[in-house]
Amino acid sequence: MKKQRWQIKDISKQAKRVSAKLDIEPTLVNIILNRGVKENQINSFLWPSLDNLFPAKLLPGISKAKKRINQAILEKEKVMVLGDYDVDGITSLAVFNEFSKKYPDIFSFYIPDRVKEGYGLSREVVNVAKQQKKKLIIAFDCGTNSYQEVKEAKKLGIDIIVVDHHLPQDKMPKPAALINPKIKNSNYPFLDLTAAALAFKLLQFIEEKNCYQVLDLVALSIVCDVAPLLGENRILLKEGINYLRESNRPAIKALCQVAKINQLNISNFHIGYILGPRINASGRIAHANDALELFLTEDLEKAKESAFQLNEHNKLRKNIQKQILKEAEERVKNDLCGEHALVVGDKDWHPGVLGIVASRLKDRYCRPSIVVSFDNGIAKGSGRSVEGVHLMEMLDKCSSSLTSYGGHKKAVGMELEEKKLDLFRQDINLAISEDINSKDFMPTLKIDLKLNFRQINTKFIDGLNLLYPYGEANPKPIFLAEKIKKKKDVEKIKSRYCFWLTDGKKVFEAISYNKDLTEILSYGEIFDLVFSLEKDNYHGHPRLILRDCRLA
Repeated sequence: MKKQRWQIKDISKQAKRVSAKLDIEPTLVNIILNRGVKENQINSFLWPSLDNLFPAKLLPGISKAKKRINQAILEKEKVMVLGDYDVDGITSLAVFNEFSKKYPDIFSFYIPDRVKEGYGLSREVVNVAKQQKKKLIIAFDCGTNSYQEVKEAKKLGIDIIVVDHHLPQDKMPKPAALINPKIKNSNYPFLDLTAAALAFKLLQFIEEKNCYQVLDLVALSIVCDVAPLLGENRILLKEGINYLRESNRPAIKALCQVAKINQLNISNFHIGYILGPRINASGRIAHANDALELFLTEDLEKAKESAFQLNEHNKLRKNIQKQILKEAEERVKNDLCGEHALVVGDKDWHPGVLGIVASRLKDRYCRPSIVVSFDNGIAKGSGRSVEGVHLMEMLDKCSSSLTSYGGHKKAVGMELEEKKLDLFRQDINLAISEDINSKDFMPTLKIDLKLNFRQINTKFIDGLNLLYPYGEANPKPIFLAEKIKKKKDVEKIKSRYCFWLTDGKKVFEAISYNKDLTEILSYGEIFDLVFSLEKDNYHGHPRLILRDCRLA
């Protein structure tokens, strides 16, 4: 079992003061403060409301974008609406379709072929736009760093509007409009909106309505793009899940049917682990148009056909991914175990699953991981990072060995010459070694608080449930209880292990899905336990979900 470092936080003086001021349980206040929420934002965090969204007009470039789009409609220009091939890119286009479908002769959608054209606003895409006599490209979820491509488009008489959330590099393009809250001199108060959320804001601004009917799409993008669930994202996701549950959108109904989930019970878990992978699958191993057609159709039967096709793509994606991961792990075990960053590549690896494989390597070895595939002397790939390593900043330090790159703190994409891969591996390992100590790669379990069993009751769990939905930057709270004894031996029931624990006064049921932890429990008598909390399904009594344990 992988040993984890426990990082335990205590109740702060600030939490006690704020608790008295707001009349909220101090442990709950402390958990919220742990997530970086400011004191004056606690009420809006606990009770998020669409009324607290910032006005779309505050976004940089949005007025220029509206003016240029209206000009295109007035002059009957041809417009390419471009998107990335992942969930965020596809849902961005589906959001904008709420406006563009009124002008079918003006707007047409385009998603690049991952293998042939690569990511986003490429020269190949600009040439396609020229051939199709487009006068404007609206690029969603890409384009922030497409300096040369914007320059080339201008020469060809094509304007560009960029609606994107990726981190800008030093050399910024100058399109007709750039809607990105992360650019320099942006005054927008929240930086971490997804592209689909930005598309929603643009739709609001153009339509001059609230446009809440697209929040089901925005919710998909927030979870699948692993956006931090704070600020506006928390509001949009919490409300968006409600819209998802009640959505009449054929795409949502068809996806739920093929995935065999109850639409009325959709949670962020279903979005991230069941719906998202199916939407992404076509862009990974076929063409993302299959997913886009699903979200653009208003015919339920056609949607069911498309959803079934995505399901088949997802099965194939799993098989391809499994084989590549096996080969990548063999490379790591043989040659790279001592590295600060894992960099592996092969000419036979399918480019559509490299990001997932990088994520799996990162989770298994607790190292930043980059996986590339080779084609005609060019290496293209994806990277995923661990807590504490800003991968985009590391690539900035290695830019001399890269042809192009982009992304953010935890996920990047890049391209380089195949012959420079070893040089890049050396560069990024050096960059990371200068920035972080090897011991910091030990997995860290961030524990919100120490709890006594006497503090655990249904009211406490009801308070914790106000923090839902959980996810990036707002994980499910976990706690530490010390010197706990077994009341009853571990018993396996179906896929989980069940047991009873006591502090000598109170007794609680606990469950675990980790066999290694249960072996520790079977061996010892007194334990320190790390756990999350829930209510059992029958009586609503508190129950512990074991995350880690040690002999006391």
